[in-house]
Amino acid sequence: MKQKDPAKKNQKYLAVFLALTMLLSVGALLFSGNNSNKDKSDNVSSPGNVEGNDTIAFSQIPGRQVHHEFNSIADGLNLSPQGVVSASYVDLQKTKGTPFEQVFGNETMMYSLYGADVTKRYGARYADGNGFELHQIPEQKILMPWGAVEYNNYSLLARTNNTYDIWNVVGSPVILGSRQSVQDVIDILEGNATASTEYNNLVNQASPEGSLYQELAMKTDNSTIPADQLYTDLRKLDDGSYRQTSLYLNPESNFTQKINAMQANSTERGVTYNVTTSGNITKVMITSDFGSLLNETQMLSQ
Repeated sequence: MKQKDPAKKNQKYLAVFLALTMLLSVGALLFSGNNSNKDKSDNVSSPGNVEGNDTIAFSQIPGRQVHHEFNSIADGLNLSPQGVVSASYVDLQKTKGTPFEQVFGNETMMYSLYGADVTKRYGARYADGNGFELHQIPEQKILMPWGAVEYNNYSLLARTNNTYDIWNVVGSPVILGSRQSVQDVIDILEGNATASTEYNNLVNQASPEGSLYQELAMKTDNSTIPADQLYTDLRKLDDGSYRQTSLYLNPESNFTQKINAMQANSTERGVTYNVTTSGNITKVMITSDFGSLLNETQMLSQ
């Protein structure tokens, strides 16, 4: 009997997992819903014709810079305007050498955008399809911008030559998004706007330490999650296995029944469940090898 190629099997599992995750891609963020910047009335100062591989140190960029904790999805939410419908956080240092590197990428995946490695990444999405990202760049340098404008003493750096509405503000972390979304984040930093609090109930019960990926989402007309809100994180354990922890706020009764049914015979599939309920939040921890965990995730979502 011909055996299945393990590499192809992994690709199948990864494709399934990728379909279930909501990590914002740079392309989707930058080119969906972001209008051309040509109609902006402000003059954008420009450094002129710059070689594509020239970088500038953060210390050489005038104005204030971002200084904010950036170790979890909760830290990202603390910089996100209210109304987040989904968010994700990935530690690209932890994906390296794991099968999830094919899904989330690694530290070099955004080198063409910045001329530097990105070690941590957060993305938030809103009901209108817009969003923004935060990126950790330890090298503290960035490809020379096409120009800059000032907002509240921060330098907004143009990432294209007036073609798309894409801007950065440097610091720890770096902000990336449309001009308006970047300004909205600055308003939160300066205490002039309120950050997202929609997911406080779930975030307060999460334990993200050691996870390589975290995700939050709420039920909308365009989503099919089986609860009002969902938190999920993934981590690789010391023995080489993987654990997915999910928190469901007000899960649907039929989904709760499905969890219990799958837990009852999980050992037959080489999967370990740990299910607890506290108030209106159900916590599900699933532990197994990589392939079995992703297969279990697929069955739960059906």
